[in-house]
Amino acid sequence: MLHLQSHVNRTVKVPRSYFWKRLIAFDKIQTLLPKTIKEVKIPENFSNSPGDVRYVYLEKVYHGEVIERLDGFIEEKFMTYSVVDKSCLPVENYVSTVNIKKTNQNYTEVDWYGHFRAHEKNREETVTMFQFNYNLICDNMEKQYLELNSN
Repeated sequence: MLHLQSHVNRTVKVPRSYFWKRLIAFDKIQTLLPKTIKEVKIPENFSNSPGDVRYVYLEKVYHGEVIERLDGFIEEKFMTYSVVDKSCLPVENYVSTVNIKKTNQNYTEVDWYGHFRAHEKNREETVTMFQFNYNLICDNMEKQYLELNSN
């Protein structure tokens, strides 16, 4: 097993408060990856607080369940989450951190890291997959923000 990292650094054309609101809505991840996620289930006592888990069901490429835990956050600056137990993804010990900074009123700098263990044969695939998803979430936030504010 190899210790690997995926990383994306980019500026997103949305205000930091909007990016944060969407990111911390841990139970609403499907709205940011609608073509990838089939369903998200949350426990009755879900409160969007550290320790809360979401059950994400994928239907493309990797079919099955991924259980993710919100590990912690600093309001409008930083969030970390991890995959707990076994999942349908070809990785183990996945932990992700998302750092956000306001660059100006309408732009947010995003530094998104994922750290995990993967088998040698899955090395390129997993690094690329996570980078693709981080970028897709950012793209979808920009698109949805534009749609929301074009009316």
